[in-house]
Amino acid sequence: MIKKLSVLLAACQIAGAAHAQSSVTLAGVVDGGIRYTRTGQGSQYSMNSNGFFTSNRLDFVGEEDLGGGYNAHFKLETGFNLGNGALDNSNGVLFNRGAYVGVGGWFGSLDFGRQYTIAHDVVYDYDPFNFQYPGIIPLTPATAGTRFNNDAKYTGSYGPFRVRAENSFGGVAGDFNAGSARGAGLQYKMGPVNVGGAYIYRTVLSGTTYQPADYYTVGAALTFGALRFAGGYMNDNVNAAEPNKDVRTLNYWGGVTYELNPYTRIGAAYYITDLPNTSGKRSQGLASIAYSLSKQTVLYAECDYTRFSGSYITNKALNATQQPHQLALTVGINHGF
Repeated sequence: MIKKLSVLLAACQIAGAAHAQSSVTLAGVVDGGIRYTRTGQGSQYSMNSNGFFTSNRLDFVGEEDLGGGYNAHFKLETGFNLGNGALDNSNGVLFNRGAYVGVGGWFGSLDFGRQYTIAHDVVYDYDPFNFQYPGIIPLTPATAGTRFNNDAKYTGSYGPFRVRAENSFGGVAGDFNAGSARGAGLQYKMGPVNVGGAYIYRTVLSGTTYQPADYYTVGAALTFGALRFAGGYMNDNVNAAEPNKDVRTLNYWGGVTYELNPYTRIGAAYYITDLPNTSGKRSQGLASIAYSLSKQTVLYAECDYTRFSGSYITNKALNATQQPHQLALTVGINHGF
């Protein structure tokens, strides 16, 4: 990994010197902390090497001014494990968090590659914490897969409206629809009000065949100075190849954050994941405080309590401890650059 990144950094320096109108920025986040968890089986301390407050990542971001209000841009983003420096995925994919290129202008932005789904982009605005604590709360992995490969995505703003559309190519020979996804999103933002939603139709592999899956989400956020309320709803239906084996996942949530001063933000939210087919339910309350030491560095602490029922107790894949309750406390430091 180090060798690959060194070559890329050298290429970025050459590119920046070769064209004065283009620029390449190295950015990222380093996040580390300790988490205490207590269940009916006992308690333990752990360090999430992928980051608690935000995910650890390294970004290469480039943009070139094409004139006339147009630009060409790209982003390459890799995630890493803070504990040992390795990639944060078992497949050894270097830019697993994002790899796309696009063009922007008066019309908005059109991007091609591996990137966040439009569901992720929309729900980000309606999560009380804007996807902080991604490994703790259930929303980030529930946005229709978080990211799509081979994705063509359009984003444009027209007055108070923001429009999104995307098509992810499945890449299955002889079947254009297999493994593909198509979606659209619409948001309205005016003054303190931000409301919107998204719909995604995709085909996912179930057994040996691709089956249709419907996903939609709606949400809203109200901001009154330092006070912000946010909440939403997600419904994901995945058809199965076998009868009566369909999987339906519901997520609904709500919360509030408040800026005590320019340096301190407190917040609380409640998240519910419901699996109607198996009577499984996960209910989680989370309270957080974040203190900014500077524009780049944040100290944070959170406390969350989670209750499980149904398949969340009987299925170890959903809940490793298979206990009905879990209490956890997390403290850490987050530095962006």
